[in-house]
Amino acid sequence: MIEKRQQQILETLSRQKTATVGELSNQLGVSAVTIRTDLNQLAKQGRVVRTHGGAHLAGERLRQENSYATRQQLFAEQKRQIGQLAASLIKPNESILLDASTTAVAVGHALKEMRETYNVTAVTTGIWTALELLGAPHINVVLCGGHVRDTTGSITGAITNEILARFHFSKAFLGAWGITIAKGLTDSPLMEVELKKLIVQNSQEIIAVVDSNKFGRIGLASFATTAQITRIITTQEAPAKNIKAFREAGIQVLTAQENA
Repeated sequence: MIEKRQQQILETLSRQKTATVGELSNQLGVSAVTIRTDLNQLAKQGRVVRTHGGAHLAGERLRQENSYATRQQLFAEQKRQIGQLAASLIKPNESILLDASTTAVAVGHALKEMRETYNVTAVTTGIWTALELLGAPHINVVLCGGHVRDTTGSITGAITNEILARFHFSKAFLGAWGITIAKGLTDSPLMEVELKKLIVQNSQEIIAVVDSNKFGRIGLASFATTAQITRIITTQEAPAKNIKAFREAGIQVLTAQENA
């Protein structure tokens, strides 16, 4: 119960950047004392910074640079649902790309359980994604070399780009810091942006795997235009107006069900 409540606090702060004890107390239906205790614990873990009467996400967590552990907990149930739906689109003998996003890790987790989807070659630019796929005899795992970013476990750099330039993927499952009609898929670290641009060029289908919090946000640079996106996989919590706009733009939007 405590862990779930603290996860809800992190999700709220991720959406609105800052919140007061009173706001969180009303939203979660618990006492102000309980909220203060939760915030103090999260502050000790380095996840939030206490302010007078409330808290905000710590440092770079206001941007894309959350630690892997923190990102994995945010919107975890949505990511599980997205992962299940995304994995169901993968066919036997396909060559796919999974990036370093925690949502791509969820796709890998679901794919690992789908033994009937045999002989899949999964190339990844994420250490955690590769580890998730280990032990699945029906998946050939290829982990790209390069520079490892300690905050995210993603692999980037000239070596990574050189390796990726040799491959062609039937489907690429990509997370993003933000997604909008005007800017498409965006991210903040420029090395990630350049890497994902290369992936987009070498993939037949670009599948954006994004939780509801990513809609309407714009990162530092775009790595895929709206026209380059084949489909978007999200959940029913995604803003209806955003889903409608993408569908009107000719993009297939799939929303995962809660019981997926």
